[in-house]
This record gives sequence, structure tokens and C-alpha cells, in this order.
Amino acid sequence: MVAEQPEWALWAECIALTCLVALADYYTGRDISLSIFYMGPIVFAAWFISRRAGILLALVSAGVWAWLDVIGGAQYSSLIVVWNSLVRLGFYVTALELVARTKASNVRESLLARTDSLTGVANGRAFSDRAHLALSYLRRAGRPVTVAYIDLDHFKEVNDGLGHAEGDRLLRAVAQAVAGRLRSTDLVARLGGDEFGVLLAETDAAMAPKVLAVIGEAVNEAVDGEWGVGCTIGAVTFTSPPPSVDYMVRAADALMYRGKQEGRGRIVHEVWAGE
Repeated sequence: MVAEQPEWALWAECIALTCLVALADYYTGRDISLSIFYMGPIVFAAWFISRRAGILLALVSAGVWAWLDVIGGAQYSSLIVVWNSLVRLGFYVTALELVARTKASNVRESLLARTDSLTGVANGRAFSDRAHLALSYLRRAGRPVTVAYIDLDHFKEVNDGLGHAEGDRLLRAVAQAVAGRLRSTDLVARLGGDEFGVLLAETDAAMAPKVLAVIGEAVNEAVDGEWGVGCTIGAVTFTSPPPSVDYMVRAADALMYRGKQEGRGRIVHEVWAGE
């Protein structure tokens, strides 16, 4: 895909397109205007590289057009050449600005669609997408992944006794506390109510208990002093590919419920190496 190419390759493509348009503009002469075709590389740069890249190409394109007009034997004054170039530059910049704003709007909408509006961490959809990638990587490269399921103990009492606004504040505190302890390759997501999922990429059976202990400590530090609740965590380290992402989540969820039944406030961790 175009968006996955390195930036230098995108720049090379933009420059090549601009040169092709300039050559066509040169050989067709002044009687046929090709100024609209300079928009191709300009829009390409604004969408796939950056707004600044689009502006730079707009400046270059306007300059190239003016230069071709001059060497083509324009019979009007330099002031008119400059004016025409500025008009074209204004057209290019206006168009690329619309493209840049459209892209920014798409990025915002995509982010909102994958973010939990209450806590600011990922939502269930984003968690599922990332888990599918982790599962694919496990199947392809054999790298382990750990899935954890977190449930807050006595959260209902906070909602009932202090109100839903306070419960929401508690959820935000927990989400940010967990997110602050994870690596950039890991993910925490709110899966519903007071339940959170954590995806620990390339985390094996030896590393998982240490990371889970850090997560549990983060939750306790965030909530104990003010709300007095705790958490129960169920986690599974997959060293071989399970049947599906749903299986991964259900396995961690089952261990979390087992922890609840055993007295809450604990971490239950197992390793799944395949049936």
C-alpha cells in the first residue's frame, strides 16, 4: 500500500510525477494549459506525506509553470507572470488545504471510533483488532502473547454509594494508571462496565507475572486511597496459537472469575501451550 511506503519513496514519487507534468507542459507549448495536472503530486504529497510537503510542491509547481511560461516566449510583462503564478499558487494551496483538513478529519473519526469516550483508552474494537494482529504474529513467528482481563472489586458499591459520576472518575483513574505502566507495544482497553482488557505483546510465561504485578499495583495505587476498591486479574500467556481471539479473551475472563470466587483481589495466571 502507498501509505506503508517509506517517506523517501513517497517524495521520489511526488518529484517524478511533477517532472512528468512539467515535461508534458513544456512539449505541449503555451497554447495548451496543463496547470491543473500539477495538482496530482501536490494532493498526493499533502495526503501521504504532510501538509508542509504539499505546500512545498505547490511552490515548486507554481515556479516551474512560471519558468516554462517565460522560456516559452511569453509576450507579457514579468509582473503578469508573477501575478499568474501567485493565482495558481493560491489555487494549489486552497486545494491542498481542503485535502489536508479532510485527512485530519478522517484521522480524528478513526481515532474516536477506536477510543473509549469515558476513559480515553482503547475500546473493544481496537482491542480486538490488535489481538488479531498479535495472534497472526504468534502463528507466523511463534512469539508469545499474554492477555489479561481486569475487573474492579466492589465497583458497584462506589456507583451505588457515591454516584455514577464518581464511578466514572474511578474508571478514568484506573485506565490512566494502567496505561501509564505499559510499554508502547502493549494495549489497555475498556471492554465494558468496570472491565478492562490488557494485551501484552511478546510477553512470555516468565515475564508475564512481573508485568501483571505491576498492573495490579498501579490499580491499587490509583484507587485504594480514595475509593478503597481493588481488582481481580485473570491472565493467560499463549505460547502457541489458540483457535481465535474470542478464545483468548474468554480464557482470561474465566481465570478472572475464578479469582473472584477464590476471594477477589488476586492475580490468576496460566500458560496455554495448545491442546
